[in-house]
Amino acid sequence: MSRPAKRANGVEPPQPLLDVEEPESIFRRAFRRLKPRTEPPEFDVRYRRYARLKSSIRFDAATATIRADISDLVEQAPPEVVEALATILLSKLYRRRVSTAVRDQYNRWVHAPATQQGMLEIRRDRGRKRVLSAAGEVYDLDTLFDRLNARHFASSLHKPELGWSYRSSRRRLGFYDPAHDVIAISRILDRKAVPQLALEYVLYHEMLHVKHPVQLRETTRCVHTPEFLADERRFPGIDRAKQMLQSL
Repeated sequence: MSRPAKRANGVEPPQPLLDVEEPESIFRRAFRRLKPRTEPPEFDVRYRRYARLKSSIRFDAATATIRADISDLVEQAPPEVVEALATILLSKLYRRRVSTAVRDQYNRWVHAPATQQGMLEIRRDRGRKRVLSAAGEVYDLDTLFDRLNARHFASSLHKPELGWSYRSSRRRLGFYDPAHDVIAISRILDRKAVPQLALEYVLYHEMLHVKHPVQLRETTRCVHTPEFLADERRFPGIDRAKQMLQSL
């Protein structure tokens, strides 16, 4: 076989890229495995610039087409991972049970360090976390953070951005967003009727998320590690604080 022709300057011409399987082909193969006796419909699979690892699927009756929108982060995954996700989405659409092997295959990719780093970067670049000022109408989160940091962490804990949430959520009283390094507390706690002990416990809980990051295992993630829970139990008056929150 003759060698490829060289350019005049002696540089090898660029080699053609390897063929990459289209996502529609992968979804079609997953469909055949899920419903071997049914002729596959048309597929329209799009990679979207989501701010998180998000995916959705629906059947368009007007065109008899299955449409799937998935995060462009999945575009970098191996074909077998894309096929596992396709199987999960199609099983959801047709109300089929997903095997543990398929779910684990996808979750192993999700929890891989490279994927987690990619998720963090797209959340940081594309997402946004809007919070109000830390100075509320009744309580100042900056003051409370400094007090708790000195009392429980020897003032050694890194201080994220603090703020009250835009929505007065009763279900989610606080959260820590590592991508934007933000602790947000629900505005529903910024009231005179809310005892300071209850608010301090919620803030302390989110501060523990700063100290104890999520631990990733092969197919699962542990948000509240044993170390996290041990530190949480050290909060003075934790049981009373929880009772106060339940009565709100």
